[in-house]
Amino acid sequence: MLSHADSNSPSRGGLVISEGFETLLRAHGLTSLDALFNCSNGERLDKPGLDSWRQRWRLTLDDHGTPRMFYLKRFLGPPRWALRAMRRSGSGASSLAGNEWEWAQRLTNDGIPCVQAVAFGEELKGSHERRSAILTAGVPGQSLERWVTQWRDADRLTIQRLITATAALISRLHGQGYIHRDLYLSHVFYDPSPPIERSLCLIDLQRVIRPRWRLRRWIVKDLASLNFSMPARLVSRTDRVRWLRRYLSIGKLDASARRLVYRVVGKTQRITERERAKSHL
Repeated sequence: MLSHADSNSPSRGGLVISEGFETLLRAHGLTSLDALFNCSNGERLDKPGLDSWRQRWRLTLDDHGTPRMFYLKRFLGPPRWALRAMRRSGSGASSLAGNEWEWAQRLTNDGIPCVQAVAFGEELKGSHERRSAILTAGVPGQSLERWVTQWRDADRLTIQRLITATAALISRLHGQGYIHRDLYLSHVFYDPSPPIERSLCLIDLQRVIRPRWRLRRWIVKDLASLNFSMPARLVSRTDRVRWLRRYLSIGKLDASARRLVYRVVGKTQRITERERAKSHL
């Protein structure tokens, strides 16, 4: 369920807010697009390569004495190439923030655990985006990128269950026709407190697409990105084969699976070469 705050349309400066968050956002004065853009009561998360028209913030809001973490993305005057890419994604959104909001809603509705979208707003001039913003809830736990470094100290049963759970999640994502396009271990979060089958969550949905054609090509790119982000010294070949068998729901790699492996390994090598070239610039 959604609610509108301060406006009947986010295009007129208001926000679309997910049910259960309006009271909290009102208490902190965050019920308009202006408020999200004027907010500076948090930590700015700049990183190398981040375009000047994009900003990322981490906010901590007091909820009746309990601190709750949120992440704010702001887009101001995005270039036309970014808008063209967004329109090709298939979400039907009018802005970059609206694009991520739409994918978060769709994945959630299709039973794919992902970051919770809390609020978004946009300002348009005709069909062109002037600015937009999206607020998402903090995800419990930590990224698999961090957790995998603890594998040497983790019990083997937990590792095997986590491999199975991760493969099942990505299989469900691709089975529903979604492609993440930024599928690295850093964008899969693991929370050890719930049962293992409910322990994982996808974040950073800005680049998600649902292509009508050449789905296999996109799947290879997703799997190669994930494979690239798994450190060879910590994730064994046996672990990777076990992961792929669960992803494909097969007991043994057949000819089709081996062809997929060949393509994923080839793409992984190209990603590795590209990243090495970047590091020497």
